[in-house]
Amino acid sequence: MVTKRLVARLTVTTLATIGWLVPSLSSPARTVYLPVTLARSATLSTLDPATRFSFLPTHIAFSWVGQEGTGVHYRTTSRSGDVSRWMRVRESHDAERGARHFSAVLSVARPAAIEYEPITPSGKTMGPVTLDYLNTIDGPRRAFRVPLVANAAAETPPIVTRAEWGADESLKSTGGGCKRRFFNVQQLFVHHTAGNNNDRNPAATMRAIYWYHTQRQGWCDIGYNFVIGPDGTIFEGRWARKYASWEVHSTENLRERAVVGAHVSGFNSGSVGISLMGHYGRIKPPPLAQQWLTELLAWEADRHDLDPLGSHTYRNPDTGRTRKLPFIAGHRDAGSTACPGGFLYRALPSIREDTATVMGAGKASTTLEMGASSTQVAPGETVDLAGRLTDPAGGGIFNAPVTLYQRRPRGEWTVAAESTTGLDGSFRFTIAPAATIVTRAVYFGDPTSWGSQSSNVKIRVTAAATPSP
Repeated sequence: MVTKRLVARLTVTTLATIGWLVPSLSSPARTVYLPVTLARSATLSTLDPATRFSFLPTHIAFSWVGQEGTGVHYRTTSRSGDVSRWMRVRESHDAERGARHFSAVLSVARPAAIEYEPITPSGKTMGPVTLDYLNTIDGPRRAFRVPLVANAAAETPPIVTRAEWGADESLKSTGGGCKRRFFNVQQLFVHHTAGNNNDRNPAATMRAIYWYHTQRQGWCDIGYNFVIGPDGTIFEGRWARKYASWEVHSTENLRERAVVGAHVSGFNSGSVGISLMGHYGRIKPPPLAQQWLTELLAWEADRHDLDPLGSHTYRNPDTGRTRKLPFIAGHRDAGSTACPGGFLYRALPSIREDTATVMGAGKASTTLEMGASSTQVAPGETVDLAGRLTDPAGGGIFNAPVTLYQRRPRGEWTVAAESTTGLDGSFRFTIAPAATIVTRAVYFGDPTSWGSQSSNVKIRVTAAATPSP
């Protein structure tokens, strides 16, 4: 899978003075106005099974405490008085915890009222039912700042960022027990959301799933790393970090370790959860959704050196728990659940084969390192930033373009200089910063290798410089 590169020796120096910078490759961030999620909850009672909504919902969800086999039937009444047929709630087994049951998030056509009936098979009992109803389309508009996002390498699938689908970042938690953790990717899991099929507004449903996961189920954030709509749109799921404008929202940190989600209990650390919107127990997934699932799996497998057709022993880096799994597995392979639905699960062998075909021989991973001749200078003094771009075997990559980015602390990234690597993969920038800056070198990749970037290097500008230790 590793692409061999020539190794030799050369050093290239580029001079760039902060103040007359190369124009940024990224346009300024834009502002979009997306609806605030309206949400209400109600406790349903068999004494008064009909509930009128205080606003017209676009999505509903149910939760209850009960024995296995209990459930909920519901029907809705439209604003014109038309009554729907009775429907059984689809459970989300991704969320089930003991006797606590959660439905999938279901799209509805803004009904005026709802009725429910408890499902209690002989000898089974269940408690009160909680109804959550949401409107993620008609609420007051709120400004969302959307940075320009570039694909950092060829064949990177297009990903709709959290800002673009309207994630209200105040709903997530990232402190205490919700502090983000990252692990090397060793496993890919395929899910379905168990909601409606052929969703016409998947971005609105993303907002509803996000609210339900955080506010009703009590999770730190949306459970999945990625969600794919029926039209093939790939949505960024769980928040990992603040990305620079050139970075792909990969749900990973700078070391390409994936953020821990909440999609397969006991198997979340070191795995990536990808969920298709819909319920695929009785129908096949839409062709576009399956196609982009394959593209996303190929991207993940190639970058993390996973064999789409192979199996391995997954080892939980937190608990040490192990299990033999395909690298591309369905949720049910690691848990007692019907997810990702019978049709999607039976399609996994062909999805693995298609993923291997898309991946082909694979692209080489790269490593980019950079350091500074001094991390503290006086105004007007120059500093050398030098580094090396290497392949997995440690060999230098020749004639590769490297871009130096800089920003003031808490400022926006801009392009400071550009260079090309020598025969041994080395590069050098010489800059004269006028004020304290943070720098980072970036290689965007090519048809045979994946991009990479260095760690941040901070250069302090002081009235009287002192030598670096």
